[in-house]
Amino acid sequence: MESTMWAVGAQGMMLVVFIVTSYSSDVQAAHCNVTGVWVNTLGSVLKLFAEGSQLKGSLHSSVALYPGAAGERMTGKLIGLIGQGDQPTFTMSVSWKEGSITAWVGQCFQTSDCPVLKTIWLLRSKATLEDNWKATRIGEDVFYPQKKCAIDGVV
Repeated sequence: MESTMWAVGAQGMMLVVFIVTSYSSDVQAAHCNVTGVWVNTLGSVLKLFAEGSQLKGSLHSSVALYPGAAGERMTGKLIGLIGQGDQPTFTMSVSWKEGSITAWVGQCFQTSDCPVLKTIWLLRSKATLEDNWKATRIGEDVFYPQKKCAIDGVV
């Protein structure tokens, strides 16, 4: 009787391991698609279109260092490159009307609930040689699909 209970317990444990492994593999194997409309936590709107290894689109920024820094409309044309694979890396750049340029490098992750773009950005503002030391800023951005989906329990 004891050996029968052990065998049933081992089969049950194997089933749990199989289910967890299958679920994890499905999530990791899902393709993360960057094409679409994305928003970050500050309300900037990113429109991306991937065609082969190229990215095209626009970014409407909701933030600026000072009024007018990104131009009147605060929208810039975006170009970039995207790598291959199910959760591709990418780079994209925007040239702002007033001469600043922002570049992002990141990766598209497909979570069980929703895709997410995790990025690091560099903003280079026009400067004089004397002010060069303060002309570059660095930060992080996380973009979520504009359509609502659950991310970490938030809808």
